[in-house]
Amino acid sequence: AISAEFETAFFVREAILDRMRWGAPPGFAEGADYGRLPAAYAADLPGRRAAPVPVAVRTLDPRVFGLWGQGFGSFGQARSDGNAASLSRQTSGFVLGADVRVEGGFRLGVAGGYTATSLDTAGRLQSGSIESGFGGLYGSYERGPVSLRLGAVYADNAARLTRTVAFAGFADTPSARTGGSTIQGFGEIGYKLFLGGAALPVGEDAAPVPVALSYIEPFVGGAVVAIGRDRFTETGGIAALTGFARDYDLGAATAGVRAQTSFDLGLGAPVSAHGLLGYRRAFGDVVPTALLAFGATGPAFLTAGIPIDRDALVAEAGLDLRVSAAATLGIAYTGQVGSRAEDHAVKGNFTYRF
Repeated sequence: AISAEFETAFFVREAILDRMRWGAPPGFAEGADYGRLPAAYAADLPGRRAAPVPVAVRTLDPRVFGLWGQGFGSFGQARSDGNAASLSRQTSGFVLGADVRVEGGFRLGVAGGYTATSLDTAGRLQSGSIESGFGGLYGSYERGPVSLRLGAVYADNAARLTRTVAFAGFADTPSARTGGSTIQGFGEIGYKLFLGGAALPVGEDAAPVPVALSYIEPFVGGAVVAIGRDRFTETGGIAALTGFARDYDLGAATAGVRAQTSFDLGLGAPVSAHGLLGYRRAFGDVVPTALLAFGATGPAFLTAGIPIDRDALVAEAGLDLRVSAAATLGIAYTGQVGSRAEDHAVKGNFTYRF
């Protein structure tokens, strides 16, 4: 259950980071200052025509508020380490958010949502479900090619776990309901290297202004995840367990590169393609343990669950279609693969700016 909650936290923070990474309409930096554009004015006495005098003006994207949402569904598995049994997991959920852009290159926002994860071992000898409602804050800052993105999320978790105990002359199916929480803080910093652009028309007689449409962005990021599990008591026969409250502190550091480009498929709407490839290193309580006892008075003992991969490859690829000047729809794949565990997800998102 702990390893599944850690991976669920990954999809939640990736949804919020997606908003800050890919939030702009294809081909335009959201809220960007497009620089000094050519213009001209003329003034003289009535009846006389003066030659236009060239000046420079600054143009900003006027949309400062954004509403967005992302839904995702994933499947994954973690193979046995010789101690805990192999595990399959499926997660679905959604995130809704709203943000505002303020002067100076800052964006501030709030987000919330819901996730549901089901997990089971081979033959469903053990199975469970974890439901979470969460809320969080995020913000970003951009100055030239440098981008800084930060966020924090609190999730309340409710889990139901069932296991089968069977050996000669004995069978039991203990089950438990328990609560807990997941608190995570995360951030990343990137540096954009612009590769190409297009011409932004600014008037019939003015020269077009180049706007960058393609870039690559090396980045480094990190996350700290604190998972708390409440005390629980299983219902069942003599094999029922009591579990003591326990906290797990985990972290992840990621380094990689992302890229984005825009193009026109002749549909009358710009299309943006983006991708990400990185390496994730997990640390902390990567082998979750539980302190258990038979019944309410039995001696306590420690048992270990499915380990979390210390090293994993993370990847993302997606397409966004700007269906109007204010709205964007997109679809993407994201996943992470390690030596023992892997998760793959499909995500759909929308953004509306005003």
